[in-house]
Amino acid sequence: MKKLLIVLVFTVFQSNVAQENNTVSVFHRLLIYNSDNQIMLVKIKGKGAEVWVTPGIYQDSNQFIKKGLDDLVKTYGIETSSPELKGVFSVQYENDEKKEMWLRNYYTCKYIKGDIHFPKNQPFTVSEIKWVSLEKSLEMLSHEFVKLMLEQTHNNPNLVSGGSISVFKENHKVKVKIEEEFYPLFHKN
Repeated sequence: MKKLLIVLVFTVFQSNVAQENNTVSVFHRLLIYNSDNQIMLVKIKGKGAEVWVTPGIYQDSNQFIKKGLDDLVKTYGIETSSPELKGVFSVQYENDEKKEMWLRNYYTCKYIKGDIHFPKNQPFTVSEIKWVSLEKSLEMLSHEFVKLMLEQTHNNPNLVSGGSISVFKENHKVKVKIEEEFYPLFHKN
């Protein structure tokens, strides 16, 4: 009985430690389409590099998802249709220093009106904004795993997709591996 109690206490302790050390980063990516079915891309500078991405926000404990997406759109000075969830993807990122798990949610919406401007008071600097075709966006986007998820959501407009991707370094190069092929979470009628 004493051994069982010790094992139980140790198991609960280990579980709590694991939960404290294993956080999941949640990012909401917004694919904004204009009337020509072009996607809005932004060039941002942060952490010493400039990258092309679609607008997005990290989830924090102070904001609900819809409010965060609405605020994101407003930072660009535009109005859009209500965002629709199109993808829920898990990404395992590993480099020499750390191993992280990310959750990436993809939403789509339509540009309605407004003069696009560069966001202010952000942790990054937007240096350029462009409307581009899917093909051009796949050439311009800076991260291969983002391209895969964008292509999946764009090519399946009546589907909410899931899937899992690993991002890792091999011989000093960033590699991407699909761990779970993309699959339907549910269909939009």
